[in-house]
Amino acid sequence: MRDLRLKAATRLAATALSAAVGMLTAGAAMAQTSAPAGKCDVATIQAMAGADTTITAADPTAKPVPHCKVEGYVTTTNPGPNKVQFRLQLPDSDWAGRYYFIGMGAAAGYVPTDSQIPAGNPLYKGFAVAGTDTGHIGPMADWSFMGRNAAQAIDHVHRGAHVAAVTTQAITKAYYNAAKLYRYHSGCSGGGRMGVMAIERHPEDFDGVLLGAPGGRSSATMIKFIVAAQEASREPGAWVSPAKLAMTEAKVTAACDSLDGAVDGLVADHRACRFDVAKLACKAGDAPDCLTGPEIRTIKAINRGPLGPDGKPLTQGMPLTNMSVWSGFTGTTPPPWSADPATMMRGQGNGGLVIGDTMSKALFGQDYVALTQFNASRKADMDAWWAAANRLDYGQPYSANIAGFQKSGGKLLLWNGVSDPCCSDVELEQYYHDAGKTLVGGPAALPQFVRYYRIPGMAHCGGGTGPGDAPDLMLDALINWVEKGQAPDAIVTHRGADRMKLSFADPATKVVSGVLVPPPTGQARDILICPLPKVAVFNGSRTPGAVNEAANWSCKAAGRRAG
Repeated sequence: MRDLRLKAATRLAATALSAAVGMLTAGAAMAQTSAPAGKCDVATIQAMAGADTTITAADPTAKPVPHCKVEGYVTTTNPGPNKVQFRLQLPDSDWAGRYYFIGMGAAAGYVPTDSQIPAGNPLYKGFAVAGTDTGHIGPMADWSFMGRNAAQAIDHVHRGAHVAAVTTQAITKAYYNAAKLYRYHSGCSGGGRMGVMAIERHPEDFDGVLLGAPGGRSSATMIKFIVAAQEASREPGAWVSPAKLAMTEAKVTAACDSLDGAVDGLVADHRACRFDVAKLACKAGDAPDCLTGPEIRTIKAINRGPLGPDGKPLTQGMPLTNMSVWSGFTGTTPPPWSADPATMMRGQGNGGLVIGDTMSKALFGQDYVALTQFNASRKADMDAWWAAANRLDYGQPYSANIAGFQKSGGKLLLWNGVSDPCCSDVELEQYYHDAGKTLVGGPAALPQFVRYYRIPGMAHCGGGTGPGDAPDLMLDALINWVEKGQAPDAIVTHRGADRMKLSFADPATKVVSGVLVPPPTGQARDILICPLPKVAVFNGSRTPGAVNEAANWSCKAAGRRAG
């Protein structure tokens, strides 16, 4: 047995080394030029752009590495006109032949310089980097603009990112006089939704897409937030504080940790955890280590998910695992709450209510108050919600039709935190299966260009107790698949500053810019992630700290255990 484990560890190390060498080789092969063919000035860049594009600035810029920073906008029409603003960063030297498009979280609303997920600036890795405000300027947590401006609405839904990608890719090719470039898109949450729109509606735009936690299958995710706020303000004491959620999380983890065969502080699949929070009921009055009746009722309702007119859940509820991360969507402070998007951006109030309320204003009018007016169990309200979503072309269930992306030859990595309270890993798994039904060759064709990874311990786009560099390493794997034809399998990710491999960190300081998601908590360790239908399986080693080392884990078919 010891020899078999040693051989497995050796194979894992050799695979990792081979992948690393492959990545370096791919990067070297794709480096088409060490200097641009074009000049960094407005007149030169404007000549490279389409007739619908206006270049407003083109400036040689020293940081984070010497590059040409291009500012401009694309004018969209029918409906319109509207300005879709963009920024394009073109490295002066060591361009790797790669283009990176920044997927924007939430409702976007500003022109980005840094990648959000993975965090940092891709210029450090020789990418040309592009991003857009998706056609409007405003708070990231405010969707109400979609009900006021039809052109801004359609641009945010899909058109803005598409036209910005087309013009910035054309400029990049002309600037470097390149016959080809590899085109990548990465984002989570709202940025993942942008990825969905790309692969479903504009499948020719990218060669590789890294798509994380894409806002659920539909705007029922936003209904979940509204109902959670209603539950938490239902009666005196109904709101559950961050401290109570953290206490409950510890109890849940202790009860369910071993279900995956490893006691490591992570619950690999929340669906297997059947912990009843009623076991934590206070015996006599409130206390820090127990739950009151109203708190129990709130947790159970939020975990169950919002119920529709037929009494069935409209969408997945928030998972019991890593419950401390619920607070960002259920309220960091007790009610009453403001629905002003500024409160969410300050980390105050109830972020989920802000998101759901601004979406309801886009659907029903600027004076609508979701907390008091919307009732998910009332048929008239639900009919009105879906009818408005259809009119707006935003929030309907995704089509999951990726046949066009299959035909274009693109590669897709889907990923989701197992403990994401926003955007369900279960719903993204269903999207994966539904997508298989749209393909030439059916579901059997999925592995040819799609992989789906569930990230244990991870909350919404990061945080929680999962790995802190999973998107970074999945991007590496995606590049290797697109450029070298090597399909990804097991990926060793990491938690802890001394182990994490952050792709776009400053090489000198190891710090990433533009960080929106907090790092995970917990001691440094390796965390193996596997593509569906495989799961990470621990070999049972009793060596102290063995669960923290990748060599003691392997990807196996679900239900199997190492022997």
